[in-house]
Amino acid sequence: MKSRTTTNRSSGRRQWHSSIAVATLGVLAVGWLTVVPAQDMANGTLAGAIRSSNQPCDRVLEKERVSEKPAIWRVRCNSGHYEVTMTGDTATAVVSID
Repeated sequence: MKSRTTTNRSSGRRQWHSSIAVATLGVLAVGWLTVVPAQDMANGTLAGAIRSSNQPCDRVLEKERVSEKPAIWRVRCNSGHYEVTMTGDTATAVVSID
């Protein structure tokens, strides 16, 4: 029969290793989530940014990433062509290029 001290130590090690694994997976997941939006902006997000600048855009038909930093997109909506620059969480500039 094992002593309680030995059992508690090995159980504590298992919990510690499990905690490290969960923390590592969490960090990787957060890192992945921050990279994906930079690579592929959703059409609805781009259309919303265009509409918020008082330009008409019901839906995005085509988009092309022009620059990584700042994030610049050339977008063709059902109503025209725009260049959308996103420099931060709230800063967005939209220029009509028709």
